[in-house]
Amino acid sequence: MAGGLGRKVRLPPGKPGPAPIDLAFVDPAIWQVQSGGEAHGPFTLGQIQQFVIEGRLTAAALVSGGEGQPFRPIRETPRLAESLAPAFAERARRRAEACNYVITLHAPAMDLAALEQPLAALGKWLQPLPGTFLLRSGKSLADVRAALARALPDGAQAFVLQARDAQLTGIGFDQDLAETARPVWNAPLS
Repeated sequence: MAGGLGRKVRLPPGKPGPAPIDLAFVDPAIWQVQSGGEAHGPFTLGQIQQFVIEGRLTAAALVSGGEGQPFRPIRETPRLAESLAPAFAERARRRAEACNYVITLHAPAMDLAALEQPLAALGKWLQPLPGTFLLRSGKSLADVRAALARALPDGAQAFVLQARDAQLTGIGFDQDLAETARPVWNAPLS
């Protein structure tokens, strides 16, 4: 349906529809983000805001406002820090809420009862399958990961998914699991 307010607008045959609105002048893709020593982008301010809300960027994240501009932490970039203040507030609000985690564990030499106390300290939990735990916690993904890493023996591996923001982390893997999984996790289906 073309047009507004529920009216159908019929275009004469052979006539193209209206051109899409170009918002590049309102929110240009000028921002670059440095991660792992590489520059990524350019991104729009709207994209940067979403990254902050998702927890993918912090106030310490290095950003550049365009070609030739140095990379500086967001908090030291006044224009960007001010624009992102609502996104950081939303992120803080979300972090204050409890969220769900799925933890898959491989620790052959471990008595899984040893995890009961660390999991109970994190929140409410359930083990629906051997080596798989569901956790409801007000703790951040980093806090959950750290608590599990302290409780697990050497050689154990764990995959932790924070369900609210679809964030991943791992324990005991040779490479950063989030980076290794990203090509599949964010891959287009086509």
